[in-house]
Amino acid sequence: MVHSTGTEDDSAAVTTTSSAAAGAECGTEMNVTSEKEDEKAGSDTMDKTEQLPNKWGLNQWRSWKERNPWLVTGEGGLGCIICKEAKTLLLSEKKIGVHLSDAWINGTVSSPVQKQLRKKIDIHRDSFAHKRAAEIADLKQKEILPSNVVKLSSAMFEETASSFRAAYTVAKERLPFSKFSPIMKVNELNGATVGPAHRSDHPCANMVEHIAEQMKKKIISNVKALDSRISVTLDESTIHGRAYMIIYVRFDVTGKGDLDNLFFDIVELDQGTDAESLYNTLKNSLQVAGMDAAFLRKNLIRIATDGAAVLTGKQTELIERLKQDFPRLQAVHCLAHRVELAVNDSLKVVAGCNHLECFLSKLYAIYHQSTKNARELEQAASELNMQILKIGKVFTIRWVASSFNTVKAVLKDFPVLAHHFRSASDDGSRSGVERAKYTGLLKHLSSTGFVEDLATMKDVLRELQGLSLKLQRRDTSLVDASRFIHQTIEVLSAMKDRWGKTEIKVKTAITRGQLKGVVLTEAQPKIKKTQFYQAIVDNLTKRLPDSDLVTMLKPMDQHFWPKERAELVLFGEHEVATFAKLLGESATEAVSEFRDWKLERDQGNTLKRLIVASNTVLPTSAECERGFSACNDTDCQTRNKLRARSLSALLFVDINGPPLDRFDPAPFIQSWIKTGHRTSASWVPGPQPQPAEIRPLWSIFSA
Repeated sequence: MVHSTGTEDDSAAVTTTSSAAAGAECGTEMNVTSEKEDEKAGSDTMDKTEQLPNKWGLNQWRSWKERNPWLVTGEGGLGCIICKEAKTLLLSEKKIGVHLSDAWINGTVSSPVQKQLRKKIDIHRDSFAHKRAAEIADLKQKEILPSNVVKLSSAMFEETASSFRAAYTVAKERLPFSKFSPIMKVNELNGATVGPAHRSDHPCANMVEHIAEQMKKKIISNVKALDSRISVTLDESTIHGRAYMIIYVRFDVTGKGDLDNLFFDIVELDQGTDAESLYNTLKNSLQVAGMDAAFLRKNLIRIATDGAAVLTGKQTELIERLKQDFPRLQAVHCLAHRVELAVNDSLKVVAGCNHLECFLSKLYAIYHQSTKNARELEQAASELNMQILKIGKVFTIRWVASSFNTVKAVLKDFPVLAHHFRSASDDGSRSGVERAKYTGLLKHLSSTGFVEDLATMKDVLRELQGLSLKLQRRDTSLVDASRFIHQTIEVLSAMKDRWGKTEIKVKTAITRGQLKGVVLTEAQPKIKKTQFYQAIVDNLTKRLPDSDLVTMLKPMDQHFWPKERAELVLFGEHEVATFAKLLGESATEAVSEFRDWKLERDQGNTLKRLIVASNTVLPTSAECERGFSACNDTDCQTRNKLRARSLSALLFVDINGPPLDRFDPAPFIQSWIKTGHRTSASWVPGPQPQPAEIRPLWSIFSA
């Protein structure tokens, strides 16, 4: 009697029940030998990484592989290699039956019963989609496929391009992903070619992430090809209860000194906000994007921060950690933040400033904590035929420009405020305490001392606002910033003993006894003008001195060159040589070319690289502040929580991408298809979206 240990296709050991023990042993040896031969023979037709389907022997697998060469195996089960290779082309076929099974593409077809698995193979082999894939594989071997791809891409391009433009619009306009579907519907109703696929928020998110990824790859490739020096600016903040770090990179875009600031990444600090977490997050973000350690050691030359202790502390903090890895790195404390610190220091030493600050803060509270007061102020403005400016906070964590706008608003709204205070003090519906409060506010507002203090503050803040805005400009270099700071200090020093623009108007009004129709009462100003101006000058000088880095870079800016040729001959050569050594350039060549530039107006290549590198340094972290503002608009509380990857992609496209009319979707569509994504012309399996239920009310709106 004969027993088979496998299926009909297996190479199974055969034993005879009536055989002797020796025969059994011999049969065992033959069985082992046969299995070894099978393994050896199977090794020629089976990749080492392939695994046999469940309960299949080598000979069985070899037999099915010979009949179906397209079969492949993996950890998940069986797959089809030709369907996987032809996936992106078959996705353009809209006919029923052309859709490929993800299981066959991903190699996850399996079954615990061998008969069912063989049946699945037969069904797939005879399917229309598999036959189309086989035809494409045949065309590829005959080198006919390239022209076929072009023709196919031309037919489906417009539909996919519509989807990409819609996704790009979602990112640029900071819309939720859910708005993608109605945008696509509007495009379709307006006659645009729109495919059946890519109609929901998920494809929109994937497209935006793909666009951002391809943009970043191209930018990093360009930076590395040009060997551009880079400067990093970073900041940390909390958005909707989650801590994030935002990163900007400044570099030469064209290799000709055309510098730009790139929003690089925003990363959630889920491991904490300590220096170690910030250090690991920054390095990981740069290296994942393609900036390896060797490139950063050579080209990362500056980092700008807002001066927080966790960023700029000694020994164990972020900057010190980075300097250990990148010896050429120099740190810059945001100059715009230092201007704010200088202003706050000055307010503390000049006593009268506290009275003005308290009064302005009281005005803010009156009109922002009571809708009744805000409404009455608007009514008072209407009675006087005036437009009012919004009164904001003063001398807070915001930029100095915000404080200037508040002081400006109080002066412009002066008659409206006086009218409202007078009306409120005479309002019988208010309590006696309230009427007395508004009487006191009117008395203080209309005093000559308060008006003079307001004028002095406005003149000072106007100059500081101008300085702050110059420092925050995208094209301002560190040397430019130094020049702007010294210029502002000189102006404020000169204004100390002269009347400013607003002060002239107020002095004239005091002489007449009224300001903008409001009668003024005599009072002494609280702020000592000379002391206040001197305090501002002293604190700007103390907080914003020229660092060693600025001193090193100044000779490469013609604004600082001496006018006399005799002084110019050797001017700045030591600084240029030091800077060249810092960047790993030839100091001898740099000094020689610098001398030619000074005396003959001729720049050499080494000197050009040094000049571009000097302009690469960002003086402020204002870009990060703008980035967080964009982040607050994008990741608003009215939408679902965004993944960090999606948020970064949205901001990357929004901040760095060109306007919609200059966006070319073609290269992104090509890379999209190459990476295995479906086109918008793809046939969509499963149930299709149903139209909205028709309401009887809608018939009224029809023509």
